[in-house]
Amino acid sequence: MIEFIGSDIGGTLTDQNGDISRRTREIITSLPIPFCLVTGFNRYVAFHYRDQFESDDLYLIAQNGSFAYRGKEHLFSSLLDGALVEDIVTFILSAGCVARIFCTDNNVYCLVPDGYDRKILRWDEPVYRVFDRSLSELPDKVIQVGVFEPVSLIRRLMEPAEEIFGNICMQGPLLYGTHQWLEFNHPDAKKEIAFPRLLDMLDIPLKNAMYCGDNYNDLALLEKVGYPVAVEDAVPEVRAVAKTVTGPGFEDGIAGFLAREFALESGGAHGSH
Repeated sequence: MIEFIGSDIGGTLTDQNGDISRRTREIITSLPIPFCLVTGFNRYVAFHYRDQFESDDLYLIAQNGSFAYRGKEHLFSSLLDGALVEDIVTFILSAGCVARIFCTDNNVYCLVPDGYDRKILRWDEPVYRVFDRSLSELPDKVIQVGVFEPVSLIRRLMEPAEEIFGNICMQGPLLYGTHQWLEFNHPDAKKEIAFPRLLDMLDIPLKNAMYCGDNYNDLALLEKVGYPVAVEDAVPEVRAVAKTVTGPGFEDGIAGFLAREFALESGGAHGSH
């Protein structure tokens, strides 16, 4: 019996323009059980998607588990320690990469190493800002530190990062077909920790939860829930652990699956599951 549904956003619920379609929003808000958006997006972006649903009952886990909300009610958070942030930034800059510091003011402060000559992707104003002062002068608390570089470089950094920092670092999503995230979070700021934590608060067992995903940062959570779902265009490792593979994420694959699974009509009526 499914009592709760969670889903990644980017690549799972979004179309080719990065939007969540009206049909997908209607299906989700028509569900007879609670639904949670679970994303690696920073809060600035995550709130943008959440607010499109115009629902006070929609749950949100943002930044891979750093924050959880019901509607606009803050439920819990897990933030990085300041001394650890300094060590992470030093590691990133010494590797010749841009250190992207996500803060609780919803901005991303970027430290660029001398001689950096690659095109900086994911440079979305007004969120991303160049920061050239001491880390002690950051204007707010740190949620996450990230690196977004060509896949080959991220793969070389993974092993030394894990040796130094252990379970606070994780391989993030692949984007543009060429670049990938390497993310450093509080040990509890992971989808596979935050989602079960939320379920515990609601007294819902993992075996009665469905989760839908498409990328590497969904894999551990998909392996935990009772009903793992992947979109057709998910990475092979995600499709391999799914009980169900839907149509492509960019073609409302999850909406179509949920409409069939819960006997929903696109206009909003629903039947029993």
